[in-house]
Amino acid sequence: MKGSIIAITVIVLLFAGVYGAMMVHGGDAKVSTNVYILKNNEKVTTVMPGDSVKIAVEVKNVGGTAFTLSGHVPVFAYANIYEDTGVLKKVESVKYTTKYVTWHAVYLNPGENYTAYIDWNVPENLSGKVVIQAWAGGAPKANTTIYVGNSQASTTSGSADVEIITDDVMYYSGNVVQITIINYGNSIATFPGGFEVVDEDGNMVYTSIGTSYITLQPGESVTYTWTIPDGISSGWYYIYSGANGNYAQIYIY
Repeated sequence: MKGSIIAITVIVLLFAGVYGAMMVHGGDAKVSTNVYILKNNEKVTTVMPGDSVKIAVEVKNVGGTAFTLSGHVPVFAYANIYEDTGVLKKVESVKYTTKYVTWHAVYLNPGENYTAYIDWNVPENLSGKVVIQAWAGGAPKANTTIYVGNSQASTTSGSADVEIITDDVMYYSGNVVQITIINYGNSIATFPGGFEVVDEDGNMVYTSIGTSYITLQPGESVTYTWTIPDGISSGWYYIYSGANGNYAQIYIY
């Protein structure tokens, strides 16, 4: 009996070790999440009520070591849809379901990426500015802003697709946040330089956006830094660029 108990204990510990190994991504492994909308396989920032589109959740390993994107399935990616009328109001949640039934993992070497596609039918009664927050397999959440109807008011031109990302998600006061604004599109983007930081209640915490404009060619980026002040309240904060309504979300302890 004693031998059986020891054997069971060993099996449980081995399983725990395997489970932990699937979750650990030590060293300088790091991933970024980029969210965008596809309509008829084309990136768009404006959709119409009733459209059937896909929410693309692209996770990229931007670190120096391998990363395991993993989670309990069949649901592997989620998206929350918010109507933005000055205050975010949740409209619905949608998800991507895999063929797996217990556990699924995607192994990403440095520079590799993985994209999950979530089907979304735009509600008939939805219009105006909409924020989509999405994530996949334990990667950080990211957001994108689109417009439903003909109300888009973007400062970018053509098919420019400007996104804003940070070098991490979790920070402490005194940390320096690296903020990168990237033109993922295939045309030039011109917009006010700088960025602004807003708290969960919509209060402005910091802004450097002024009257000076910057221009990014396709594939180009610009990087800023923000030192988190001492005494700042813990919670979620949103960092906007001057390009459009897209923002990066960070948590300050």
